[in-house]
Amino acid sequence: MNKILSNYIKYKFIFNNNIKHSSYLYQKVFRSIYGYTQNVTKKDKQVYQYYRKGVIDDLPYLRPGKNCLILSLNTEHKLINFFNTGKSTTHNFKERGEYSIDYTIDKIEINDIEIINCLENYITNYNIISVNGKNNKLINELDLIINEKDYFSKYKKANKDNLINKLNFIISIDWFIKCKNSSEFIIDFYNKINKVKEIFNIVKDVSNNPEINIKDTDEVNTITSENKASKDNVDNISSK
Repeated sequence: MNKILSNYIKYKFIFNNNIKHSSYLYQKVFRSIYGYTQNVTKKDKQVYQYYRKGVIDDLPYLRPGKNCLILSLNTEHKLINFFNTGKSTTHNFKERGEYSIDYTIDKIEINDIEIINCLENYITNYNIISVNGKNNKLINELDLIINEKDYFSKYKKANKDNLINKLNFIISIDWFIKCKNSSEFIIDFYNKINKVKEIFNIVKDVSNNPEINIKDTDEVNTITSENKASKDNVDNISSK
């Protein structure tokens, strides 16, 4: 069993006017860290659910106890910024002077098994807005891109760039780097990321060549291989 160096963050909110932990304000500040689902009743009496992202929503983390969490190295910046400014994606508390916060950051070694399990849960539950504008699990989105030609053809440059940026961030996380070969699930996820990048690059390359008519991604792979082989032959002839 290996140990992975991580950040152990302990925090304490200090509210003005002796606000209790059960108060709505306390709950709002606390939920701003982890995210929450809000039920909204509209005029038609229908109840709609909206998910409000938390500060660390896009990060894998462990919660070993109350008012503390463990993050991968070099991912703590968003949380510390929230502690210092009070600004999150859903609220801005600090300007109101409603609370102050004490926090500490220490280094801690965590068993890799814990981190692997954390990463698997993180990947499984990672939500994105799909190219259709709907909520979707990231891993399901990758499957659609890989397996359905009509679906990935909907991806415009901005959609591709946004998705690739998210994927590149995930695979740059220190925990992911250290554990990417440690479970079949994570390996499969990493392979899907590479396949999606390959598909996006192929479509981009071929779209810049009007002489090529794409029928499917397998044909694109064949064309790419043939082009490479032809280039190698020319290089060999030139060298002679």
